[in-house]
Amino acid sequence: MKGTFFIIIAASMLLSCGMDRHSSFVLPEDYTSWKKPVNRVLDYEVPGHGKSFRRIYANAIAFKPVRGKIRGTDALVMPDGAVIIKETYVKRSDIKKRNYKNLTIMVKDVSSPVSKNGWRYFMKGKNKPVMEVKSRMCIGCHEAANEPHPYFDKNKKGIFRDYLFVKFK
Repeated sequence: MKGTFFIIIAASMLLSCGMDRHSSFVLPEDYTSWKKPVNRVLDYEVPGHGKSFRRIYANAIAFKPVRGKIRGTDALVMPDGAVIIKETYVKRSDIKKRNYKNLTIMVKDVSSPVSKNGWRYFMKGKNKPVMEVKSRMCIGCHEAANEPHPYFDKNKKGIFRDYLFVKFK
């Protein structure tokens, strides 16, 4: 009984601190028509997403990063309004059925007081509302995208990519 009570309290605290049910992001109905920064289903295990199948979409603004230098290092910075949506599936066969487990969403919004390094993060479960992630759960991992890493093209030169593991052209 004590163990069950503790689990319920811990889960309630995690959800109340880490997510906001009253998000200000409305999922665009046509996001699946957006261009994909990676033209394949990602099927290898990655931290934070586990063993799953993932498909990524990005709006047109995300494909117009500003090139420049940050502290003397090459940089790609996303303009405000860039949106990246990742569908996560448990099984490959779920993709054709559009039976996703959840969506993870990044929105570039520098002016927001709750943004993390200029990004706001949202999650949506199947048949559930969009909820904002207010903890450092997402940005904690995405900070590694600005350094060499083992994913996609590996960012071997350590180019600042505005917290994105995927290279936008």
